[in-house]
Amino acid sequence: MKELTSKDLFVPVVSKDLRKTYPELSRIEEFKDMNSLDLKFCWYYSIYFADLEDVKQKVKKSIDHSYGDTINRVDNDRFMKLDFPDRIVAAIKKFETFDIGVRFRARMITERQLQAFEKLSIADVDNVGKVLIYDEDDKNHEDAIGEKRDWTQVNAFVNTQVKINESLPELISRMEEGFGIKTSKSIKTISGGDIREDYFRKLEEKESDKN
Repeated sequence: MKELTSKDLFVPVVSKDLRKTYPELSRIEEFKDMNSLDLKFCWYYSIYFADLEDVKQKVKKSIDHSYGDTINRVDNDRFMKLDFPDRIVAAIKKFETFDIGVRFRARMITERQLQAFEKLSIADVDNVGKVLIYDEDDKNHEDAIGEKRDWTQVNAFVNTQVKINESLPELISRMEEGFGIKTSKSIKTISGGDIREDYFRKLEEKESDKN
């Protein structure tokens, strides 16, 4: 089982703009006006090849995996001298701020919130706030002689459902974007392997065992 690393964060999908695969990137100021190849170069430089000690090798590999043969000689020479345009520098710095560990934890929290919402939404409405009435002589509460509604509980339930309904669109949006962590088995990625769903399940089980 492959270990989850920063290389699994915002993994480029073949022939797709990173902002199409990860919509949250399109809302980040540093990435808004960049062309797709510039953005991909920054991802490779700051994340995928970040651990290369030879900086020139890091630049070359990042160019090969992003621009390929489309980069002109002037820009290529400029990049190899580490003379990046300001927009490239800003985007690289922004990518370096992302932490896959924090994002994975946020993803798990969001999944748990969705599960909690689901449990709350399927509560037995007929029994919400129902209070059984017993005869004063029935000390063990064995036989109810009637029932009534605690409207405070009913109102709380209704308010909870309203809040859930209001929160769901944003929660679903966060889940669909996945916090930049690619988990689909079916998507082919430029960097090679896929990140499997069962890996995430195992991490969640470990997290649950700690609690």
